[in-house]
Amino acid sequence: MIRPLVFTIGVLTILLWFTPLADVYSAPLVVTSDARRSDVIVLMSSGLIDRDWVTPDAAQRTWGTLKLYKEHFAPFVISVGGDQAQVQATMLERAGVPRNVIFVDRAPNTHASAIVVSKIMKDHDWRSAAIVTSQYDVPRVRMTFERLGVSSSFLPAPEFRKPERFHIYRHAAFEITYHATYEYAAIVWYKWHGWF
Repeated sequence: MIRPLVFTIGVLTILLWFTPLADVYSAPLVVTSDARRSDVIVLMSSGLIDRDWVTPDAAQRTWGTLKLYKEHFAPFVISVGGDQAQVQATMLERAGVPRNVIFVDRAPNTHASAIVVSKIMKDHDWRSAAIVTSQYDVPRVRMTFERLGVSSSFLPAPEFRKPERFHIYRHAAFEITYHATYEYAAIVWYKWHGWF
């Protein structure tokens, strides 16, 4: 009884880590952009490589925020989440976003970030936010902000290139599976804590 179960789990793990099955596994998390004109753009931060460099995921989010700002989706930006929030804000400033329109807060996680953003929005009488985060994060982030009554739309920053044609081996399969599993677990964790 245990051997067939272990074998099945092993085969599924290998398939998820190395094949396009990872895309099927992560598909429920993927949404299309619904970003709309808002009072503020919220940049949800991601990781740091060192004090000057953010991870590729964080760079994609920062680029998405810059894109929305330059296309006049909103006149203000809130960069929120850990020390990387300041680094991402600095990157935006170097790209031409005026420092006086950027708010920065180092809240330690998504839930705390949403609370901070909600407070800043109330303080400035802002009613809507265009939120930039990674594509797999959107469902959890959306539910967190909805719980706080923030009217939000989303620009999901892509993390992984879609293959142009089918291959048995999927180069990014492990990373896709890892992030999707993290998000599924985080959704359960957030629901258990009553954060949405």
